[in-house]
Amino acid sequence: MPLPHLAVTSRTDLHAARESTNWIANASIFPFLELPLELRNLIYSHVFGMSSHNDRDDRIERRHLKCFKPSAASFLLLLHHKYLLLNRQVASEALEILLKNHTVYLSCGPFVLKSLLTRIQHERTGQGRQWLQWMKSIELDWVTFPNLRFYPPTWEDEENEEDDWDWEQHGHRMGVDYVRGVQNSESSFRSYENEDEYDYEGSGYDDNLYSPAGTHLHPSIHQVQATQAQDTSDPFGFSTHYPFSDPTHGPTYSIMSQDEIITKVGLLVSMEVTPLFTYLASEVFALSSITLPFYFTARTSPPQRGVAPGTNLPVKMRYWVQVACHALLLLCPPNANTPAKINEVRIKYMPKDPWASMGANVELHNMAREGVFFTERDNEREGEGEAFRAIWAELESRGVRLRDGALDAEVHLLEWDGDMCRVGDELEVVFTRTKGV
Repeated sequence: MPLPHLAVTSRTDLHAARESTNWIANASIFPFLELPLELRNLIYSHVFGMSSHNDRDDRIERRHLKCFKPSAASFLLLLHHKYLLLNRQVASEALEILLKNHTVYLSCGPFVLKSLLTRIQHERTGQGRQWLQWMKSIELDWVTFPNLRFYPPTWEDEENEEDDWDWEQHGHRMGVDYVRGVQNSESSFRSYENEDEYDYEGSGYDDNLYSPAGTHLHPSIHQVQATQAQDTSDPFGFSTHYPFSDPTHGPTYSIMSQDEIITKVGLLVSMEVTPLFTYLASEVFALSSITLPFYFTARTSPPQRGVAPGTNLPVKMRYWVQVACHALLLLCPPNANTPAKINEVRIKYMPKDPWASMGANVELHNMAREGVFFTERDNEREGEGEAFRAIWAELESRGVRLRDGALDAEVHLLEWDGDMCRVGDELEVVFTRTKGV
């Protein structure tokens, strides 16, 4: 809009004219920081309450370990709340409300998550420890799964490694097909066969590729051995428990046998999952709730009778059984003298793809009605809830006496409503300690 005519007749009039002009120019900028702190906090809370999650848009990638330096702004950016990066004050206030009052969504693998949280803990000003203490509720989710054939990554020369990401320095030609304006250009070049494999913004990005560069981005067998030697006060026995077999002595065949696959899953659990939950059980955190995904897949064969619980499960579901057990051990430690570290565990039992959801509707409705605990007398429920049966068997092997009613489970059926972020009906199971047990 045009500025009003201001007649300037003296120095005082000149100052008044400047003030009037500045006020008119800034009239469209809302003075947010002039609001009382209580109102600003309500606005932050409302904004976080409106957030929705997409596993691809909200994930934290392994490459972020290379450049993440803890601050209130970088923490919010890592959690994909970039719309609050207005200035340092707003970022600091918003982060406090997020950590204290909302569930923090962390979509990355266990090794990456522990590395990032450790970096936050050792933030140079000391605020990082306060941030982790404020964090009460977290939701863990990771969508990638490592290629077990190449797990764990081992490095012959860690001291003289070359960094793949220093491509400018070494003159490597990089693909630029995803940059607007150069699609299908003859001059664009890709160094790799899979067009999306190394395109970090592409839909096919794989967070579990291994290379000799940046060994700190991946776990190694040497790291887990060192951790086990130093961990002398582990109340849950996480650091010395291998869920399947000794992970350092497995068969090596050109085609992986079933036993070797199970050994690799055990190694994955002991090197990444166990250290994460041992860390979350430490005094660094004051968590009250952990939410986990449990992705189930379509059955490829009918269940076998007379075998141990979990034997019929695919490899990835066996892995999620171990993840769930680690979380439940924080809620219900096997030692009666060890206090619980959290108040509840939420498990989102959901289909991995539409094929898994097609054959699971009846089973999900039965578990929502009858519960996820099973007894020997439940003949009508034979073959149902095999994943949960495997969790209970694993907890019993760890010394948790579930038959004494140590856990309560509240089961909710979340029917599919056409939401494109979901593929079918889901169960949400909320586990808490039984009062008086």
